[in-house]
Amino acid sequence: MKKILSLVLSLAMLLTSAAMPAVAEEEPVVLNVFYATSRPMNEATNLTREYIKEKIGVDFNLTEGDGSNFQQQLALYIADNKMPDVVRLDYDLWKEYAAEGAWADLTDYVTDEYTDLNNYVGEYWTYARQNGRIMGIPSLSGTPSNHVVAIRQDWLNKLNLEVPQTLDDYINVMRAFTNDDPDGDGEKNTYGMGGSGTGTLSPLFGAYGASPDESFFLNEDGTITTNAISEGYKQGLKTIRDLYAEGLIDPEVFTCSNDQMLNKWCRGEMGIMSAAWSRAGNAYLRYDFATLQPDAEVKIILPPTGPDGESNSISNSPMSAMLAVSYQASPEKIEAAMKLFNFASSPFGWRVTMYGIPGEFFDYDEATQQTLWTSDLNNGVSKSGKYEVTDMQVYKLFNHAGWEAQGDGLIDAPHGQMWKAGSAMRFEENVKPNVFVMFKTEEYTELFGEVDTYFRTSMLAFIMGEKDIDAEWDNYVETYLSMGGEEIRQSQLKAYNEAFGTNCTFAE
Repeated sequence: MKKILSLVLSLAMLLTSAAMPAVAEEEPVVLNVFYATSRPMNEATNLTREYIKEKIGVDFNLTEGDGSNFQQQLALYIADNKMPDVVRLDYDLWKEYAAEGAWADLTDYVTDEYTDLNNYVGEYWTYARQNGRIMGIPSLSGTPSNHVVAIRQDWLNKLNLEVPQTLDDYINVMRAFTNDDPDGDGEKNTYGMGGSGTGTLSPLFGAYGASPDESFFLNEDGTITTNAISEGYKQGLKTIRDLYAEGLIDPEVFTCSNDQMLNKWCRGEMGIMSAAWSRAGNAYLRYDFATLQPDAEVKIILPPTGPDGESNSISNSPMSAMLAVSYQASPEKIEAAMKLFNFASSPFGWRVTMYGIPGEFFDYDEATQQTLWTSDLNNGVSKSGKYEVTDMQVYKLFNHAGWEAQGDGLIDAPHGQMWKAGSAMRFEENVKPNVFVMFKTEEYTELFGEVDTYFRTSMLAFIMGEKDIDAEWDNYVETYLSMGGEEIRQSQLKAYNEAFGTNCTFAE
């Protein structure tokens, strides 16, 4: 990959050096922005563009890329000497291009005058640096977790059970939901818990301070726990193995797609759905949950506390994308990009890029920084009635789930209330961040695929009883480390310590 990037960039640089002398740019500066999107541009989209141009004096063309071959499209742009001024791309690809010199150095442009941008990025400037220089702008996910637990409160009521708080409570509820006919049809056809994939197990692992992912947790004493070989992960595996063997977890959980999971939920086949924060709301909005389960009452609850009082949900990557400026960009274009970034990262500007022009597509209280109205409250139609916003292309450069959820929370319909509760829970539940999540070293890139496959296949084998946890644990740990796990974690530890000036070591 690096050789290909070097070749493409070298060719582009040669073409640039042979280009005609630059002609003075007219005002306002026009930026060509490239990112993957499938939403159609329309008249309402252009209103947003014109509003931003008038507001900050920067114009920009949006070039829509295809997410399935975005990387190839970008390489072709560079090879044709048509590299976009601004590119929105995933972190790993940004880092590869940064190592080859594809991006403009923004260090001297990130000044105190860009208050909104600095407030938005905060501590995450660390991840935007290459060799100590700022080479991009992080787009933040805005939430510590995207995973929550939904439960059938009406089933709890019918079985005279309380909302579970401890792991023992949680297991007792799962057992009752499986065995005590909570739907009242006289058949044993329900499961205590279901979901889609290993992420479903997050609340159960979390009760042991562990995770279904290859995470690394920073401890109070400065050591770092390797989740995949930790005692907490091992104990979580044992508990989940027993629950799976008892039939309290949907046996199709590991092969179930999100669509299949939501259909199961709507058919009343599970009492607890462990999934992404929006799934319970989506069930109402898109899967006819209210019609299929007319008497249902759904609550979003905290994950259970375990034997040691631990509780946490699966962590979310702090960054969803990067925005980078082309190495070919003139100082005037870089300044224009910084103005655009500052506006798009502000509480008000983010809403403009998310919803469209104010007064037509949303109302906003500047004093409280609250969204007062969006077109969602008008069946997707703008205030004047001229525009439908369904799948309308907007100009959102940055993510901020905390702000976005405010708009969802305005909706009084059941799906809106579920979205509001699910979004809020992401900030309320305990989450242990994966401190190595942004440190994709060369060793990680080379070895992670095989190591992760071994980690996940072993997890399923332990849970399904194909491997004996006690008898084969030591061999599993030794194999995990020897096949590349040790090289990966040592390289990531070194990168972490260098980035933050720490001297962390691994926990025993």
